[in-house]
Amino acid sequence: MAPDRSSSALRCARRGLDAANFFLADVRSGLGPYLAIYLLTVQKWDQESIGALMSIAAIAGVMAQTPAGALVDATRAKRGLMAVAAIAITVSCLLLPWFPSFWPAVASQTVASLAATVFGPALTAVTLGIVGRKLFAKRIGRNEFFNHAGNVFAAGAAGLAAYRFGPGVVFYLLAV
Repeated sequence: MAPDRSSSALRCARRGLDAANFFLADVRSGLGPYLAIYLLTVQKWDQESIGALMSIAAIAGVMAQTPAGALVDATRAKRGLMAVAAIAITVSCLLLPWFPSFWPAVASQTVASLAATVFGPALTAVTLGIVGRKLFAKRIGRNEFFNHAGNVFAAGAAGLAAYRFGPGVVFYLLAV
């Protein structure tokens, strides 16, 4: 059963979920191809080093999924946890252009990958808390709509910004 809330507060919470899914979309999926292009074209990294960096960060993220889910389950401050994770990812994005050598880049992207594992379970838990079990499946579909819309918007904005200002601007754009 959905929590007992006024319809105005529930509408506001649902709009907040829409916004969270839209604006966290690019954060949840990481820098991915932008990072590879930036490191290859701007920093002149070789493909092996780029692959190693991305593999290390991805493996760390996969290994952190279960502990991240347990952390989300254990805390009542799910929104605060998402805020801390978003800040960690933002800092990682902002530091990468300043420290583009291998190990600092690995560290920044590993931190970002670890922090990103919080969003899936936290958004799911917050969604369940807002809409309840009865409306959960329908709401998860809406969350995914806003997530994908956010990804499309972020990719378009990143492509336009990189075309206009160069590939390095993507890190600042995603931080915003």
